[in-house]
Amino acid sequence: MFVIFKKTNILLVILVFLIAWMTYVSFTVGVPASAPVLPDTIIIDPGHGGLDSGAVSKTGVEEKNINLAIGLLLREIAQQNGINVIMTRTEDISLHTTESAKIRVQKRSDLEVRKRMLNETGAAAYISIHINKFEQSKYRGAQVFYANNDKSKQLATLIQKSLIEGIADGNTREAKTIPTGAYIYKGTKQTAVIVECGFLSNPDEELLLQQEEYQKRVAACIWNGVKNYMGINE
Repeated sequence: MFVIFKKTNILLVILVFLIAWMTYVSFTVGVPASAPVLPDTIIIDPGHGGLDSGAVSKTGVEEKNINLAIGLLLREIAQQNGINVIMTRTEDISLHTTESAKIRVQKRSDLEVRKRMLNETGAAAYISIHINKFEQSKYRGAQVFYANNDKSKQLATLIQKSLIEGIADGNTREAKTIPTGAYIYKGTKQTAVIVECGFLSNPDEELLLQQEEYQKRVAACIWNGVKNYMGINE
């Protein structure tokens, strides 16, 4: 059977098509696309750097240096397993881009750079390395915090489990959500975790965290969690 379209019907079809196309364009043009996922790439973020020392122990040990040491060790392990690694820093520097001499402004700029790297790079995971500190010296043990989404929680849980089993120091901590006030992670949909590798306020852990062999153990535990999350078979 042949279907015969009158001229008016053809014009009507064309008009409907044009309206639909213009509606599609109006909703898509100007809306930034999600960052492409790079399944074989991770971002390692050694926290702080430069003028920002992070936590400082009573004996003067600075968090930023331990963060960097563990971050570089983690990079080495990841690269050996075929993973591309983006480092937020590989030396003792701040990431600020402002020319302001004000420390507060520099710190804000530094956080903005890290936030952009998290949200715009499209890496499979963003792992930020930190060291904790508390008023009371009795507290110790690594703990992982995650951005408020399911994939981040999954990664954090795996890293926390690996740290508990690998360090075997009686740690019973559980992975928790990153506090809502943390600027870098606010509103992110990317997979992101903060690994607090221990407490500089605990004398025993302070000594351990300065030892390269212990740093290697921590890095290996973090990698084990990342590996399991990414489904990598060694």
